[in-house]
Amino acid sequence: MDITVSDEIDQEFLEIVGAILGDSEFIKLGKYKQHQFTTRLMHSINVSYISWMVAKKLGCDAKAAARAGMLHDFCVYDFRDEVPTGEMQAFYHPKAAAKASKERFEVNEKEENAIRAHMFPLGPLPRSREAWIISCSDKICACMEACHVAIALARRNRVMVSPA
Repeated sequence: MDITVSDEIDQEFLEIVGAILGDSEFIKLGKYKQHQFTTRLMHSINVSYISWMVAKKLGCDAKAAARAGMLHDFCVYDFRDEVPTGEMQAFYHPKAAAKASKERFEVNEKEENAIRAHMFPLGPLPRSREAWIISCSDKICACMEACHVAIALARRNRVMVSPA
């Protein structure tokens, strides 16, 4: 898959998430449907971008928010499949995403907590402002995507994902 980004996307954001967006394993998220009308890849990009913008406005760690937002659903498997622990997907995938993110990327403690806590209240309490931002951004994106409303970078073809 190839990812094309428009010139109107802030270069600061792209510098923060560029290595993740260029990762072959991360790009595989484009194969999985998320919230009926989008892919897990586009959902992750949207959560990341919104989290980054909100964190900047609030004077939080925008880099951690962007990276954790990008990686919050970094699970390269179909969420409809049964999970190995028998847990509900809502409880299992944040732990799986945190583990995969630690193995593939250098995530710090703040980013790991934000990934693990993004399903709050169905998981652990977010322990930083950035984790709260990601949890809220995830819910906003999920609602918009479920209603088939293009949000953030999915609007006006700012980010386009195409087969290689």
